[in-house]
Amino acid sequence: MTDYTSADLEALGAKWLQRLEEAEKRDDAFFKTAAEAEAIYAADKTGEVQAKQYDFNILHSNIETIVPAIYNSAPAPDIRERFRSGDVDPNTSMSRQIAQVVERAIMVQVDDGAMDTELEDLSQDAMLAGRGVIRVKFEAQADPEQGVLAGERLLYEAVSWRDYREGPAKRWRDVPWVAYRHFVSQEAIERIQDPELRDVMESGQSPDDGPKDTPPDSELWEIWCKETRKVYMITAGSGRVIKVTDDPLGLSGFFPSAKPVQPITLTGKRQPVTPFAVYQKLADELETLTRRISAITAGMKVRGFIVGDAGDLEALADADDNTLIPVSGLEGLAQTGGLDQAISWWPLDQAVNVLNQLFVSREQTKGMIYEVTGISDIVRGQSSASETATAQQIKSEWGSLRIKKLQRQVERCVRDLFVISAELICSKFSEPTLAAMTGVQFQPGTFPMKLDGYRIDVESDSTIRADLTRRKGEVGEFLAGTGTFFQTMAPVVQQAPMIAGPVAEIYASFARMFNLGKQAEDAIEQMVAGMKGAAEQAQQSQAQQAEQAAQAQQMAMQSEQEKLALEQQKLQIEGQAKQADVQIKGEELQLKKAELALKAQEQQRAAIVGDREFERAGREAEGRLEMEREGQRMAAGMPPDFSYAADRDVQQQLLASIAEGQRIVTEALSAQTAALTEQAQASSQQTEQVTAAMQMVAKTLSAPKRIVRGADGRPEGMETVTDG
Repeated sequence: MTDYTSADLEALGAKWLQRLEEAEKRDDAFFKTAAEAEAIYAADKTGEVQAKQYDFNILHSNIETIVPAIYNSAPAPDIRERFRSGDVDPNTSMSRQIAQVVERAIMVQVDDGAMDTELEDLSQDAMLAGRGVIRVKFEAQADPEQGVLAGERLLYEAVSWRDYREGPAKRWRDVPWVAYRHFVSQEAIERIQDPELRDVMESGQSPDDGPKDTPPDSELWEIWCKETRKVYMITAGSGRVIKVTDDPLGLSGFFPSAKPVQPITLTGKRQPVTPFAVYQKLADELETLTRRISAITAGMKVRGFIVGDAGDLEALADADDNTLIPVSGLEGLAQTGGLDQAISWWPLDQAVNVLNQLFVSREQTKGMIYEVTGISDIVRGQSSASETATAQQIKSEWGSLRIKKLQRQVERCVRDLFVISAELICSKFSEPTLAAMTGVQFQPGTFPMKLDGYRIDVESDSTIRADLTRRKGEVGEFLAGTGTFFQTMAPVVQQAPMIAGPVAEIYASFARMFNLGKQAEDAIEQMVAGMKGAAEQAQQSQAQQAEQAAQAQQMAMQSEQEKLALEQQKLQIEGQAKQADVQIKGEELQLKKAELALKAQEQQRAAIVGDREFERAGREAEGRLEMEREGQRMAAGMPPDFSYAADRDVQQQLLASIAEGQRIVTEALSAQTAALTEQAQASSQQTEQVTAAMQMVAKTLSAPKRIVRGADGRPEGMETVTDG
């Protein structure tokens, strides 16, 4: 149920009728000058506005010249990520696929919605009346089986300056409401009207309050109020509210139309100005000169006086080419001085001089009009044969600056339309419709979505079909510059692959100076991304190579150190072996010395023993002699001699001492021999150990090695590969 009462609806209708009337009063001067300019352009003599009719319709000429100059080609959308990152391939990048879906959907709507024709009407209204308005409509059909919308599409509609109103504001973003006028039949109003509102209105009226005579067509205002975010449908005459709708589109800017195109604007004012009003006095002056030229031209006739009856001369004047006319009375004509004397012509020299001056003045006036409107001679297709190509190029560049300003206004309007279209496509179109419309496969659940991270724009110069020769020249210049650039930078990149990324960025900035179109720009962007990827791979490869080289160098150094350590160990072992060998040889020498000493001692002992035997034999001999002598003494009866016995005791003591010394020497030699034998055995064992160590070193040096890596994959050392 509606929250409105009958009184509320009447007050609401009266309020909006008053606002519409105030808006019309604010723009009353504009409506008058715009209607007059439109009547002059169309040379309308029977319309509501009785405008001055021009023989030289410079307004019509200017409009037909400037409108194709500011718009002459269907626009193409350009939707990209605002800040691109990651993959730029549309086949693999999800964000690029979304942009491609929305872009293709807009292109379909542009073709099906006939945006091209509507933009031409907008451009003509902007340049002729001073304000061009275009809006977007969303249409869809309900699918009763699925319970969803189907057949979604967008329609673009140019709104006449007569049928547009807006609330008071200094800037477009501050406009509180806009209104569009429709002329519909009573049957259409009945279909549009909300049944609840109709019941409320009828409940508050008496039987005599209803309309008696319903016109076949009614004037209806569609009002979009940004403050309440509601749309009101109100009849113009009675102010009857037939429908109130809550924000039907859900747009960020609420209004379904782009910012109106107004060629002449003043800061802080939204009132449009008709361009023709700026140079209308010059147009009047041009018309005065044209009418004077027409009048003088009409009076410039070949007229003269003839002498007497000159019927034959009149026939001669009216004769066709290559016609001989018989003339009678040539003798009398000759007597009067000939044909020149028979005819006196009307003088035209003064009229010709005046006419020439009028033509010069008219051309000067036209030049002033072109200066005011900004239409250069190059835009109008005129140039002097004596001008060089450079001079014509300069005139084309500087003479079309104001035209470019108007072109940018149309492009901004188209961009606003694309933003509205993108929002509606992302919020109102179903995924099956988008998939069938664009032919792009995307993940289910992607739509609806918001395009906050995307930039929506118009492809460069897509609304202006540039001159083919100029485009060819730009492409040739771009290709020549590209060849020179890569020819210069290729050796640098080969020497330092890591700078391929910055070189690609430089080339991309160079390419942006040319209007190559979105397809070429995307290809260049992919090429730049590829070059950056190649540079990163080259850097990674170079880093890996450097790391591998460092690892190899580290391994070589470690292997060399191990070799040096093994060599040092080998030398140390060899030194120890040599030292042991020297020690063994020294010990062998000592053993030999000891053997020699033992042999000498044995020889000495043998000599001593020999001496003892000799002494013993001597003593025995002496004993026998003494015994014989004692016998003789006893036989002789002499007393015994005891001095021999004393000598014998001394000798026995001496022999005992010698025997004890020999025993001590023998024991010392035996102990020294045992010590030398033990030392020789220890030296032999040490030699065997040195030999085993040298064999182990040789086996270690000849055995295979492998690199030991840590948890991070970096080499930490080497180890010997053992069997098993």
